[in-house]
Amino acid sequence: MTFVAYGVFGLIIGSFLNVLILRHGERSVAGRSACMSCHTDLAWYDLVPIMSWVVLRGKCRMCRASISIQYPLVEAITGVVFGVIGYASLPLSLTILALPVAALLVAIGVYDMRHLLIPDLWAYGCAACAFAGACMAVWSGYVAIGVPLLMIEGFVTALPLFIFWLVSRGTWMGLGDAKLALSFGWLLGIQAGLYAVFAAFVIGAIVSVVLLGMSSRGGRWIWARMHIGCVGADTSAWTMQSEIPFGPFLVLSCFLTWFAMLYGIALPFFPW
Repeated sequence: MTFVAYGVFGLIIGSFLNVLILRHGERSVAGRSACMSCHTDLAWYDLVPIMSWVVLRGKCRMCRASISIQYPLVEAITGVVFGVIGYASLPLSLTILALPVAALLVAIGVYDMRHLLIPDLWAYGCAACAFAGACMAVWSGYVAIGVPLLMIEGFVTALPLFIFWLVSRGTWMGLGDAKLALSFGWLLGIQAGLYAVFAAFVIGAIVSVVLLGMSSRGGRWIWARMHIGCVGADTSAWTMQSEIPFGPFLVLSCFLTWFAMLYGIALPFFPW
């Protein structure tokens, strides 16, 4: 029941995250939700997380315009993430502080995928919540580290990405990625935080190879025979010069490392 309760709460938060992602920098998150095509205000029964999208078959009830699959995906991901965190053996105080970190990570990953940009407010907010959680963990005796080490954990974890950004003058890495990595040290600790950062490079390399493979003539032939549409992307457009957001890989790597730590799952090539 704990997983279900936190999961349902995550579905609701995921619905709000969609609003936050789509309206950030354009208009206030306040106000009623409306169809992006016909601008008709949506009734409450059209806003039930995941279920409404499934019942409507991904179409607006009024104009039948397509509704992005981002909506149910963000809701489902947030629900699963909240359920996994809530089910873990964490003190309630740490769970409460962990949930906003998780929500911001989901929002950052999706927003960066859409805009190739990580909002400073979200990155710093995520770091602040992670730091508050680290302080609570030390104060409650859940983890035993010194205050000086606690203070620098986030900065040490972000340092490799900051160096990449500095040396390349922003061509290899955006500064937003380094800002996002601040939260990893306070959330995971220095060792696991650095592990998550470098694991993100591995995940990114694998995904990039797959995308390049789908862009090839043979890859497009296979993709077409599978009758699977690549959501919001033209696979033929991917080249070695394509700009791929790194934030989603950081977020995915952070979640995988975090959940492995919460449930005592051994991490591959983790020497500590």
